[in-house]
Amino acid sequence: MDYLQLAIIIYIAGMMFTDLFLLYLLYRSSNASRRAVLFTSSIFFYMSAEAIDIGYILFQHGSVLVEPISLMLASIPIFLSLAVKDKGFWKEDWVSSTFLALTLVIDELAMGYSYSAAFGPHMNPLVSAVSNPAFGIMMLIDASFFLTMSRHNINVKEVSLFTFAVSMAFMPNIFRTFESSIQLVGAVLSSIIMIVNIVTLYLLQMRRISLNAQVLSLSLAGFDFIMMLGLSIFASSSDLTFLSLSMIASMVWYFVLIFYRFSDKKITYGLKIPILFVFLINMAELTMGFGDSVMGFNITNDIFSAHMMNHGSSMMRSPHTNPFWWIFPMNPLSMTLMSFHSVLMVSHNLLLSSFWGSYILVMMTTMMPFYVLMMGAEMLFLVYERYKRSRPSCVKRWALAIIVAMPIFVWLIPYYTNFYIFGMSGMLVPVTLLGFSLSMIAISVASIIFGRRAFCNTMCMSAHMWTNVYYDQFKAKKSSKFWEYFRWVPLAVMIGFFSYWVAGEMGIVQFLKLGSSILNPLDLFGMFTLNYVWWFFFFMTPVFGTYSCARQGWCGYGTFTGLFNKVIFKVKSKDVEVCRSCNSVSCESSCPSKIDIRKDVLSKGFSNRISCVGCGDCIEACPFNNLYIQDIRNVFRKQPNNGVRGTT
Repeated sequence: MDYLQLAIIIYIAGMMFTDLFLLYLLYRSSNASRRAVLFTSSIFFYMSAEAIDIGYILFQHGSVLVEPISLMLASIPIFLSLAVKDKGFWKEDWVSSTFLALTLVIDELAMGYSYSAAFGPHMNPLVSAVSNPAFGIMMLIDASFFLTMSRHNINVKEVSLFTFAVSMAFMPNIFRTFESSIQLVGAVLSSIIMIVNIVTLYLLQMRRISLNAQVLSLSLAGFDFIMMLGLSIFASSSDLTFLSLSMIASMVWYFVLIFYRFSDKKITYGLKIPILFVFLINMAELTMGFGDSVMGFNITNDIFSAHMMNHGSSMMRSPHTNPFWWIFPMNPLSMTLMSFHSVLMVSHNLLLSSFWGSYILVMMTTMMPFYVLMMGAEMLFLVYERYKRSRPSCVKRWALAIIVAMPIFVWLIPYYTNFYIFGMSGMLVPVTLLGFSLSMIAISVASIIFGRRAFCNTMCMSAHMWTNVYYDQFKAKKSSKFWEYFRWVPLAVMIGFFSYWVAGEMGIVQFLKLGSSILNPLDLFGMFTLNYVWWFFFFMTPVFGTYSCARQGWCGYGTFTGLFNKVIFKVKSKDVEVCRSCNSVSCESSCPSKIDIRKDVLSKGFSNRISCVGCGDCIEACPFNNLYIQDIRNVFRKQPNNGVRGTT
């Protein structure tokens, strides 16, 4: 480091200290007006101009003539402060808050530019200004400063803004001048922090229905998606332009949310806001999973399996010589492109190849272990929130069972063993005929003694994706008789695919091929159902409701496990007369499968329909504590009559 580089660091540190001091004075002022904001902005502009000029003249060997021009431009806010009509408190003035946010971002971009001019990277000036450690440190300081300023009123909103800003501080472009392994660590750390941010957005959506909360949660979800899209573009093409621009736009909006005081008035909304929120959150998570998985695959194999990558045009799978093969086993981008071109060459049908490519893209992304772990951690927090809020002990115990079961049945067993979990197995370790047979026997026995919930509300991803405090609000209002008949069609199709696979494993038939891809019927049906169809309905949960797979019956495997509801499992009434006199019928309105529970109970004392997933919502909703679940744990135990009478 020479003396000029040292001088740049000292100058940037002085700028940052001055920025924070001015913001502290402005932020704590109770009567600062528009003119005060413009005056403060002019100081930011003067420092920005000097930072850009120093970097340009000293390190880019530019002309000193830029100095008077930049100083003249930086003087514009000073003249505006004298000319514009003054207004009241600046935090209630949209123009003042937005202008201050823009000038502060320009100020920090100028600091980033001067640092990159001295130390690199030397790319597009705007991209270079964002892609360096100084910019990341500035974001960390900003996030910590504004959180400290709210230390007497730290709530979910403040934590959400803090994690949003901190996630930008570890984006891979920040570490562009470092080794690729450091960039990967930064990307993963940024994604982990963004998952925390997404959890806070869920909590905001649930707890507050004010305009302020909705603007914050929807906008941050949108910017999370845009930044993760930038990460995916960078991972796929090494182009930092979109990621850098998305971070700049996110910074501007972050400061607007910090400065401007949006209204806290209560608002009412229908399905539009939840649909948009769920879409943005899920797109952010999908692009996050795709980008991190592509980066992780390429970088870890470049480090640990470089000799194999140099001897082939591309690698589809990580060899076990790569210690991170278990988290970055495949490259979703390479698999998608290969599948698309393979089908296009054979069929010459762009529509078919596009469909197949989209299927592979969604399936590969949602099946990547990194994505499953990140998504699982986020959803399990929401399941834990449900555990804390539930009243009946049986519902609390089952919520804990979901928390324990998720890493075992959604990650460990399907990814690293030969056993079969519907729609999840076969990605890394092929399912064997013995493993499949033992798994089907185990699922059948578990469903016999615990009912369908042994799979659908414990092992399947539906358990932690839909049985949580946020998605609980999207239960369907009604169902249709049509689904009672339709459910047998997917079940029959599943039996056909499973039988075809068994015959192939026994050497009786040969599996079909599509291009260069062998169509394994077990993987094709399971992954298409769970990682393609299911994801569409999950994206559209506010429209179709939770557990549409069970209510509508399009998941044949769920219908298969539901058949065992007819053996031991029952939702029983302690006293049928209590149900007869009940006017609220809360059990049915709370049921995600929209089962006529009261009708069943009045006719036979219990309900055990195939579509029941055993979530326990009906038990929790009953105002008389009159319902309970019968399974192997209490089938031989006599349930006492609670003797409750009354109406509600």
